[in-house]
Amino acid sequence: MTFILIFFLTITEDVLFKTEQNIDFEIVLRDLEYLRDNPVNINTATIEQFAKIPFFSSNEIMRIIEYRQLHGPFDSVDELADARLISADLLQIIRPLLTVGEMKYIKKALNIRLRARTDIPSEEQSLEYYSRGVGRLSDYRVYWITERDPYEKDLLDHYAAGVLIGDGRRKFAMGKYNLDLGSGAVLSSVGSFFRGVDFRIMLNERGLIPYTSTLESSGFFGAALSDSFFLDYTIFYSNQKLDGLIDSLGFARSLDLSGEHTDSLSLSRKDQVNEEIFGYELRYRRSDVLVANRSYLCTYEPSFAVSDSVTKFYGSNFFLTSVEFRHFSESFVVFSEIARSWKNHVGGLFGFSAVFPFVDFNLAGKYFPAGFYSPKGIEAEANRAIGTLDVVHRSRIVDAGLSLTLDNRLDEDTTKQDLKLNLGKRLGILDARVSFRRRFRSDDVELAGSEVLLRIKATRFLFFDLRFEEKSLYKEETERGIFAALELGLDFKRLDIRARYGIFNTDTYAARIYAYEIDMQGVVNNRMLYGEGEYWFIYLSLRPLQKLKLSMKYSSVSRDTVTNKHVGGQIDFIL
Repeated sequence: MTFILIFFLTITEDVLFKTEQNIDFEIVLRDLEYLRDNPVNINTATIEQFAKIPFFSSNEIMRIIEYRQLHGPFDSVDELADARLISADLLQIIRPLLTVGEMKYIKKALNIRLRARTDIPSEEQSLEYYSRGVGRLSDYRVYWITERDPYEKDLLDHYAAGVLIGDGRRKFAMGKYNLDLGSGAVLSSVGSFFRGVDFRIMLNERGLIPYTSTLESSGFFGAALSDSFFLDYTIFYSNQKLDGLIDSLGFARSLDLSGEHTDSLSLSRKDQVNEEIFGYELRYRRSDVLVANRSYLCTYEPSFAVSDSVTKFYGSNFFLTSVEFRHFSESFVVFSEIARSWKNHVGGLFGFSAVFPFVDFNLAGKYFPAGFYSPKGIEAEANRAIGTLDVVHRSRIVDAGLSLTLDNRLDEDTTKQDLKLNLGKRLGILDARVSFRRRFRSDDVELAGSEVLLRIKATRFLFFDLRFEEKSLYKEETERGIFAALELGLDFKRLDIRARYGIFNTDTYAARIYAYEIDMQGVVNNRMLYGEGEYWFIYLSLRPLQKLKLSMKYSSVSRDTVTNKHVGGQIDFIL
C-alpha cells in the first residue's frame, strides 16, 4: 500500500493557499493586510464579520459566538485557545487580526508597494515588476497598478487605475474596479467554487472594491454604484479589451487570462476581444436571512464559437442571471446560488456548515451542465456534479478529520472519489499533522498518498519544520513523486526570516508536486517541482520603521542539469 504523507500544522497558510490551480488570491491577501490595521472585535463580531478572516472555518465562528453567548464577553484574545475554541497555533497566526476592544479604523493617506524580481544571472528582459498605490482622502480613494511580466517587450505592459468614493453602504467606482458578489456562480473575484479555493472564503462578500490584481484579463472597466433604496443594490457597466484567440473565420475561440505577452503567439492574442457588460445585483436582508438576484448582459466582439461549429453563443444574446439564498444562525450556516446561462443552461451550488456536540460538519456541492458559461464566474467544461463532505472531531487526545469528494462526469457515467483522512496531535513543543489520501475512478485506485508537517516550536519566535510528501499515480505504469524539506522560521517583532532546503524526485511531469512557500506580502507562491533535483529559498522581511517594510527573497531550483535562480525585493511604505 502506497501512501502520500503530509504533516501539517493545525491550520497555516499552507492549508488555505496551497493549490494546483492558477488562482489570484490578491483580494484575500488585501483583506488580511486591512485587518492588521482594523482588527475584528471578538466580543461584538457577527458571523459575516468573523468571515473576513479566511483562516476561520464557519464551524469555528459558530463555536465562538455560542461560547460568547453562554459565558459573556471575552477578557482577552487568548481565551479563544484556552477554551479550545481554536488551536493555539491558529491563534498565533491570526492574533494581529483580533481584538477585545473597540475597533479603531486607521485611514492611510497613501500606501505604496513596489516589487521587482529577476533571474540570476539576469537575462535581457527577464525583469518583472509590480507597483501599486492606494491613496485616501476622506471618503475618496484613488488606486493604480502597473505590471510587467518577464520577457515582455513593453515597459508598461499592464496598467490600470480607478477612483472609489464612499466607505459605507453607498459606493461609486469609476475606471478599473472589481466586484465580489455572491458565491461565485456568475460573479467571482477569487476563483470559481471548488476550484482550489477553500469555500469558506466565499462567505465573505466584499461588494464593490478597488482593482489592484495582477490578472490582466479580469475585473471591470467603466463605472459601478452600490447603494440602498428599499433594497440594497449594485449596478455596473464595463467595456474593455481582453486577450483572446481568433480563428481563421474571425470568431473568438477562447480568452487568455494569463496576461503573458512574451512571444508571437501571445502577442497575437493581445486585446483581440471586446467585452461589454451591463448588470445589477439586488439583495434583501432581514434578520438572519439573505436573498439576492444578480443578472448581467454580456456582449463579445467578435462573437465566440463553440469548438465543433460556428454557432454564436456569446454576442448580444448572452444573458446570465442567478438567485442566491443564505441563512445564518447560531449553530448552522446555509448558502446556495442557482444560475441560468447561455441557452437556458441551469446550474448551481450550495453549502451547509453546522456544529454538533462532538463534530464539525460541512457539506457542499455543485452541478453545472456542459455548456454553462459564466465569463466572470464559473465555466463548465463537462456535464459534472461535485459534492464534498467534511467531518472534523477535536479532542485532547487527537484532532481527526475526514473529507470525501465525489466528482461525477454525468456524460461519461464515471465517478471520481477523493478520500482524505487528517490526524493531528500536539505534544509540548512538537506539533504533527498527517493526511492520508486515496482517489478512485469508479473502483480503481487512480492516486494514492498523503502530506506531512512536523513542527518543533523551540520558542514563541522560532520554529523548525520537517516536510514530507509522496504520491503515486496509477496509469499503465505507476508514476511516483516525492518531496522532503527542512525549514527554519524566525518571527520576532519587526523581523521575519524563513529558510528552506528541499529535495524532490518525480518519475514524470504528471507526478509533479506543488509546495506552498512564503513569498512577498501580497503574493501566493505554489512551487511546482518535477524531475529530480533540489531547491531552496531564503526570505527576509524587516520593518525598520512603523511606516516602512522591506522584503527580499532569493530562491534556487536545480532540476537534472539545469539550475534556475531568482532574486526579488519589495518595498511597502506609507506617506
